Amino acid sequence: MARAMRLAALLMLAALLMASCGRGAAPVPADTEPPSEVQRADTEPPSEVPLAEPEPAGEADSPFAALMEQETEDEMAMITPRELAERVKGQDPDAVYLFAVNVGKGDALILKVGTHACLIDAGKPWAMGSVSRALDCMGVGALGAGLDAVFVTHTDDDHTGGLEWLAAKALPVDGWYASGRFIDVKESKHPAVVAAEARGQSVGWLERGDAVTLGDTGAVLKVLAPASLFEDKDDNNSLVMMLQSGQGRMLLTGDMELPEEAELMAQGDDLSCAVLKVANHGDDDTTGADFALAAGAQIALISTDSAQKIGTPDPGVVSRLARAGSRVVVTQDSGLGILVTLKAGVATAEYVSLGEDAAGDVYIAGVDAGDDRIALVNRGEGPAALEGCYLYSDRGDELFAFPAGTTLAPGATLTVGTLSTEGDCDLLWNDKKVVHRKKTDVISLYDSWGRLLDCMDNGL
Repeated sequence: MARAMRLAALLMLAALLMASCGRGAAPVPADTEPPSEVQRADTEPPSEVPLAEPEPAGEADSPFAALMEQETEDEMAMITPRELAERVKGQDPDAVYLFAVNVGKGDALILKVGTHACLIDAGKPWAMGSVSRALDCMGVGALGAGLDAVFVTHTDDDHTGGLEWLAAKALPVDGWYASGRFIDVKESKHPAVVAAEARGQSVGWLERGDAVTLGDTGAVLKVLAPASLFEDKDDNNSLVMMLQSGQGRMLLTGDMELPEEAELMAQGDDLSCAVLKVANHGDDDTTGADFALAAGAQIALISTDSAQKIGTPDPGVVSRLARAGSRVVVTQDSGLGILVTLKAGVATAEYVSLGEDAAGDVYIAGVDAGDDRIALVNRGEGPAALEGCYLYSDRGDELFAFPAGTTLAPGATLTVGTLSTEGDCDLLWNDKKVVHRKKTDVISLYDSWGRLLDCMDNGL
């Protein structure tokens, strides 16, 4: 109980700190040609588009009433990561899979068509474990298989924060793509550019009229937006794509808010789909009634955590989707995430649980801001395997992954130091000034599945 209360209190503190922390990484220059699998068709956006007003929820639509009613009708199945891996490994060649990783209030989607896979956004850095495990379960990274493409819908850090560790991971990526419209960042500092250049690659910039093919599957990601630059919020410059395949259609909307949604609706596209990735974590600034009806999705997928973004999913959004005939599923209700399967025009969804925690009873024993050190202790009765586990500094937005083979004996301690540490340490975090010395910082310990094990602040 004490541990749970401590985690809850520190997580609230971490959430407040995240809102004020700077994010980003230094680019690595490279002169390479952008990916070539893009077909461009120039289009002119409308000059002025009326903003659609979302339909009010009404008195009958109490918070989450539609979700609660839906769940009483038929509860969604829960499968294990092993079952997920076995299903995808022996996958029906005709099926299309979309796996929404549970990364809290953020996005990380794995799309797989046949043997071809792509990642759409990468969540925040601390979600490294869950995204890595999900990629493994989806057959990406195994036996040399990699990603055909990584797509970055826009520059928000809850979509781009994981790109740095992804770029450093020994995982082949054939192409990097991003929305061709963005604000508040220079092109050289764009998270997609930084990640691609770290590998000696460059970014293909996408906008309305472009299309990216997925190998020889016949599936195409058709780019519907952005059509023009919105200078108020980068959410409205989100990359919006329609997957067109022999099994059906999926509409992926990034963080598109009502202004970009209205512009998209004015284009007159056929937005009907079997699966809708609901924009902007189901917040109240998206998914108007007309848009929900135009999509008419069987499955409406929302990626959020109500504790991290209070008010999501918005009851009005849930209600409008339900009225359009969509089954609403939310990643926070799962463990590792949600698997959506699309075959012959029929979409189904299943929760996927987390795997077992091999780290046991390992806790953070101390955070030394003065000497930039973190101490761990194993309070369990058996050895703890730390391989795949990692530490995360909230203030600096930095990660340290424990090396392969790292174990901690019962009752033993282990100290992680940095390039700023003057005292003794067992492992080196190859960075300087990780723990903030003047402002409150929270160090968190995650297992290899992205499950939070413990956290401790720096005492400031």
